[in-house]
Amino acid sequence: MRLALIHNPRSRRNRRDGKKFARQASQLLGDGFLVPSSHDEMQEMVAELARRDVRVIAVNGGDGTVSDVMTAIARTYPADALPDIAIFPSGNTNLIAQDLGFSRRGTEALQQLARNSEILPRTRRRPLKVSWPDGGHETRLGMFQGSSGYARAIAIAHSPHVLRYAPHNLAVAATLIGAFGSLLWRRQRETWLAGDELTLETDGVTVVDGRSFMFLSTALLKLNLGSWPFWNTGKAKDVGLHYLHVADHPERLLQATWALLRGRAPAWIRESTTYTSGRAQSILLTCKGDFVLDGECFSPGSSHRVLLSEGPEFGFIHD
Repeated sequence: MRLALIHNPRSRRNRRDGKKFARQASQLLGDGFLVPSSHDEMQEMVAELARRDVRVIAVNGGDGTVSDVMTAIARTYPADALPDIAIFPSGNTNLIAQDLGFSRRGTEALQQLARNSEILPRTRRRPLKVSWPDGGHETRLGMFQGSSGYARAIAIAHSPHVLRYAPHNLAVAATLIGAFGSLLWRRQRETWLAGDELTLETDGVTVVDGRSFMFLSTALLKLNLGSWPFWNTGKAKDVGLHYLHVADHPERLLQATWALLRGRAPAWIRESTTYTSGRAQSILLTCKGDFVLDGECFSPGSSHRVLLSEGPEFGFIHD
């Protein structure tokens, strides 16, 4: 079983110790150690891995890199012969690795994978697929998507001060602090609270048609620090995409956020018309504002519509 590794030297943790790892990984993997300098080059490299029928691809980077790799694999490998993926948590955000990746990183993780790739456990999972009905962009795969207020909060998290000085968990906290801090300023408060015009159709049924403070969707089954802003709707937890919609001018926002970040959805949230959570096989989202997929911002295109659905099933190797 041939192994390749895609290394992102620009990811946060790799900027700190990536040169040493790169030397060791290159010695171990030879031409299986790949360092793409652009999205196009990554696509070409993954296409070559498909021609060589490489069956295990490790990713040393954060959520954005994992999303890029899954997207490139889906475009180049046969749909019925996708390789297994191993994720080493080396980015600024590592939500995907925390659910589906290795707990360790660096040379130790790579050696473990190289020695034991046949016997290490695998979790089967379908990522979130984003497609543009107007055909303006190519389909992408990812794991965590957000619109409206979430896109604004990510812009705060990506500010140089947060990215430079805060480790991942503090960066997430700073995102929330920045979001709520904006509500304290009169000029920004109404912009945040009013949100954006948004229409949401799940499995062909319109469930939201109005203004949205925040929308989230994910194919993950857990997030960091025990937070889980979704709640069950009678289906098995691993079926479909989880989503949460928060309407404009949400009631008891601070209390709701505190509860959902601790993975709790008390009865008053479930009964409120402000907060809507569920699961769906497909979600058609209409919103003029940009959205975020695994930390990267995308335009909804000229029609302002994106279709969220389940992507092809991958095997994720972990320790």
